[in-house]
Amino acid sequence: MTVIAAAATLVGTSCGSPESTPPVVSETVSNHRSVTVEWEKDFPAAIERAQSEGKPVLVNFYADWCVWCKRLDSTTLRDAKVAALLSDRVIPVNLNVEGDGRELSNEYRVDGLPTVLILDPSGREIGRIPGYMPPTGFLERVEGFLQQS
Repeated sequence: MTVIAAAATLVGTSCGSPESTPPVVSETVSNHRSVTVEWEKDFPAAIERAQSEGKPVLVNFYADWCVWCKRLDSTTLRDAKVAALLSDRVIPVNLNVEGDGRELSNEYRVDGLPTVLILDPSGREIGRIPGYMPPTGFLERVEGFLQQS
């Protein structure tokens, strides 16, 4: 019951300020094999690649000061099952809202960090994950969005 309460607390957590500190919870789905994810850093290149490969785009909006963004990167996005999904089924792109991702974050109305968007190859939003989510919930949400596309 404690694990369920802790997981419920983590779902949807986002950075409102640089002082936010995450709780310590075991969040790994699997780490049995190493999967390398090729993250795009340029949105137009990601869209072009998505169109040529016929895949949706997964955009991870983050900031360097965001504790929950770092947690998402160090746990959820590095989980073997999540990494496999990112490598096989989407074109993943990381965008810093204080750099190259500023204009796009305004365009897509990103109002908290981290925010992950799933876009079709034309850039239309299919789904959104606002805030931090551990690997299991993240996989379920992304899979659901991918079924819609």
